[in-house]
Amino acid sequence: MDADPRDPRGLRLSRSPPGRSSRRRGVRGRRPASRGRLATTRSGRSGPSGRLSRPPPAVLRPTTKVEAQSAAPPATVVKRAQTGSLVVMHAADVEGFRAQAEQAPSPEALASIAGQFPRLLEHLVERGESARSIGALLSSLGETTTRRLLVLAEDDLGRPPVAYAFIVAGSLARGEQIAGSDQDNGMILDDAYDPDRHGVYFSRLAERVCDGLAECGYAYCPGDIMASNPRWRQPLSVWLTRFGRWIDRPDPSALMHSSIFFDLHCVSGQQSLLQRLRAEILSRTRKNRRFQGHLAASALQFQPALAWHGGLRFRRGKDRQRSLDLKKFGVTPVVDLARVHALAGGHAAVGTRDRLGRMREEGTLSVDQFDHLGEAFETISQLRVEHQARRIRSGDPPDYLVRRSELSTRQQRRLRSSLRVVRDAQKRMSRRFGSELFQ
Repeated sequence: MDADPRDPRGLRLSRSPPGRSSRRRGVRGRRPASRGRLATTRSGRSGPSGRLSRPPPAVLRPTTKVEAQSAAPPATVVKRAQTGSLVVMHAADVEGFRAQAEQAPSPEALASIAGQFPRLLEHLVERGESARSIGALLSSLGETTTRRLLVLAEDDLGRPPVAYAFIVAGSLARGEQIAGSDQDNGMILDDAYDPDRHGVYFSRLAERVCDGLAECGYAYCPGDIMASNPRWRQPLSVWLTRFGRWIDRPDPSALMHSSIFFDLHCVSGQQSLLQRLRAEILSRTRKNRRFQGHLAASALQFQPALAWHGGLRFRRGKDRQRSLDLKKFGVTPVVDLARVHALAGGHAAVGTRDRLGRMREEGTLSVDQFDHLGEAFETISQLRVEHQARRIRSGDPPDYLVRRSELSTRQQRRLRSSLRVVRDAQKRMSRRFGSELFQ
């Protein structure tokens, strides 16, 4: 497997003075959410939802070792003159958070640390970090959190009876997850796995990790795509059969719901299990034109949020307010088309920007098209994290639904231009794969 471009050693923040932009390029990432607010129960109901307090505009500190062990918030507090409310000083030091998470003595202590991640996103936006860097930094923390939960669970349950790979799918696998996302994960077990002898162990291990992630603010997946579901906790041979069926006999509905499994990353365990699975997947997708056409048609289910006259399209939601879903109708179309081209080319790249780079290398995108599409993706992603930072600042749960009133005239113009670039890229994809034949 190629070296992981999200190596924490490459994710250190620049130390620019306050008020100056330190926007960086070339990293990619993931998201966490605040503890309690964003986690949902298995029935789909929201968990506790007290409003978030607003931190002071300062570079904040990590919790101490004693504070982490007690699972209590840091002791240092300051008083806000404007409201008179007490707020806890949090850390903007990603390396400090990572070190604390790696040493957290219990799931409760880990949840206390992870509960501060949303404020980190807000602070990174305020200091001018790019959406790409923010996602990479938060992704590295999300992976660290998952690995620590696995270590804590294994310490309690004992060594695993057979080798396994704990995999994540979707935006975390791509290194692009931010706040407000749920968990998508699974386990690839060695073929020596025996359900009668080993089933209880891996069931308990998966439950502890998924429940722990929920406590840390990573909501249960509404579609139950989690390692705690036996369907997504299977031996390698079963995974190979499943992917073979998806590829050789593509079904539009099944592809729409399973497409995130074509973005996989091993967080912990036996990397070779995922390597063998990925090699088989790519050998099949590269040769199967019918699968490519169906996957392209599935990707076209999400069109950029443009009205027929070319303006931005704001849809009325359940709250009767008009908003634009920056994820579903902005980010997702780029993610999907990059995935289609990567699988058709047999490329192992998982991150969207890496996949776009491979498209440029093989000539699918011209240099200008690559630059324009990459810039459009970053523009939409940047507006999304800025929207989430505003939500966190006001004490609301982060989402992707931006209202027209939140965007300046210049931002609306840039968003409209970016979505048009995405629409043109979708049209080129449709022509290449003849996806209209599969709709």
